[in-house]
Amino acid sequence: MLKRKKGRKGFTLIELLIVIAIIGILAVIAIIVLVTIRASSIDSKAKANLRTLSSAQSAYLAENGEYGSWDDLVAEGFLDATWTGEKLTGEDGITYTETQEGTPSEFEGQAAIENGNTYKIDESGAIQQV
Repeated sequence: MLKRKKGRKGFTLIELLIVIAIIGILAVIAIIVLVTIRASSIDSKAKANLRTLSSAQSAYLAENGEYGSWDDLVAEGFLDATWTGEKLTGEDGITYTETQEGTPSEFEGQAAIENGNTYKIDESGAIQQV
């Protein structure tokens, strides 16, 4: 049988495997938390952009007496040129759609996210999950 030498220093294979397993578990937990935080931040970005749309519509309404289409808002400088057209997909995977073009009394826009969440905003300014 093998005998241990007195004063021998170092780690056994079992101790090293336990440390590696603990580090692996911590890494998995960290990755799960980061993915969740990223998804939450994309949802927040979509809601913030819908609020921007609502603010632009409110400003347009104050100046023109009616809500405008996205093209009208871009043409008059209430939104930047990225909002041109009925549908806009950003590099973050959020697709914004003008679901109801601005009329004298109402408008509606929506943001669809790759994770399956969809939010809409209308003239009331309330963001709802669809």
